[in-house]
Amino acid sequence: MDFAFGPEDERFRTEARDWLAEHFAGPFAALKQEPGGHPGEARGDMTARRAWERELGTGGWIGLGWDRTDGAYGNRAATLTQQVVWAEEYARAGAPGRLGHIGENLLAPTLLVHGDAAQRARFLPPIARGEELWCQGYSEPDAGSDLAGLRTRAVRDPGEGTYRITGQKIWTSLAHEADWCFVLARTEEGSQRHHGLSFLLVPMDQPGRIEVRPIRQLTGTAEFNEVFFDGAVARAEHLVGGAGHGWRVAMSLLAVERGVSTLVQQIGFAQELSRVVRLALETGAAEEPVLRDRLIRQWAELKAMRWNALRTLGAAQNPTANPARDSAVRDPAPNDARDPAPRKGAAHDLPPGSADRQAPGPGDPGPQDPGAPSVAKLLWGGWHQRLGELAVQVRGAAAALGPARWTAGRPYELDAFQRLFLFSRADTIYGGSDEIQRTIIAERVLHLPKESRR
Repeated sequence: MDFAFGPEDERFRTEARDWLAEHFAGPFAALKQEPGGHPGEARGDMTARRAWERELGTGGWIGLGWDRTDGAYGNRAATLTQQVVWAEEYARAGAPGRLGHIGENLLAPTLLVHGDAAQRARFLPPIARGEELWCQGYSEPDAGSDLAGLRTRAVRDPGEGTYRITGQKIWTSLAHEADWCFVLARTEEGSQRHHGLSFLLVPMDQPGRIEVRPIRQLTGTAEFNEVFFDGAVARAEHLVGGAGHGWRVAMSLLAVERGVSTLVQQIGFAQELSRVVRLALETGAAEEPVLRDRLIRQWAELKAMRWNALRTLGAAQNPTANPARDSAVRDPAPNDARDPAPRKGAAHDLPPGSADRQAPGPGDPGPQDPGAPSVAKLLWGGWHQRLGELAVQVRGAAAALGPARWTAGRPYELDAFQRLFLFSRADTIYGGSDEIQRTIIAERVLHLPKESRR
């Protein structure tokens, strides 16, 4: 497929650019995205960021590309190329990281495939209006890369018709702001691994039953959280995909996680690289041959990642329109999608907002080529980490100084390049570590002998 922008796409671009120029102004202009940031980062006025989500919803800009077979849910129709256009214009406007990313790009496509009519009618419109925010309850302290080892339990109360959830989740992005959480929990007593799991939609406003504890990061922010469930209640009608079928639903969600947001990510990367290059020119660091070579290499590798993303998107079809094509839906994996040796299904953990929505085409990788997302993760994780190192290197000794005098009231101030360096240290760990991605490629693509699991 020739991935190109036609006249309709350019008209759509003009509409998007004009809307952003008019609405991303006034009080919202203070939310302009800074380099080195993260969509879920706990910086900025969170009240204003929630208001911005509602502004996007009012404009119909949330849920572009959702399957509209069962209704529009308040969002506008958009082709794949128009979704890319919107993503590009949004990133170029410097608009803030999306608080609604998890609900819009992860839960909504999952409900369109696995949810019933009542669930879609209840949850999709508030997401499209930017009114309800979501977080994801997957990882646990002893079940991160090995998700199938999770121990959070949900017990059905036959009298009340509810589930009582007890356990702990960790690395939960935006749990401190979320209104709802989709939780993967064990609902069958004595079940093991991927068997006996269920996918539940849980309201977060349950004092005494749900506790959120922020996890402070190197950057001084706390976008990730621990979440403790102590008898938290989920209604039976908020069970998605049927009792005991949570693994199937969870793998389907992972399969659609990587979408047009790949290009958004790369546009942000390009903006960060441009700032580093400008700084290198201003400081004279670009005169140093080895550093100049590294800058050129970063530029070339980013171009290669972009063209690869466009190639795979150009071959893609909407995965929510035909879920049977997804191997994770057809045949749930006996091992975990984050386990070093999963056999089928999605092959990565959930980083906030990072992934490719891919489908197979002639000669193109897709869900039936489980190595594709692992290769993509290895490429962008290492690339972004090296960019953080470059950002510090071009500043030299000045990189050790904060942007302002440290005081008791403001003891930990960082500039954009310092945040980029510190946060990018995690890029090769979250979303499935580099070691896990290489093992997936070795065992599932190259068919090398499997590693011992003892």
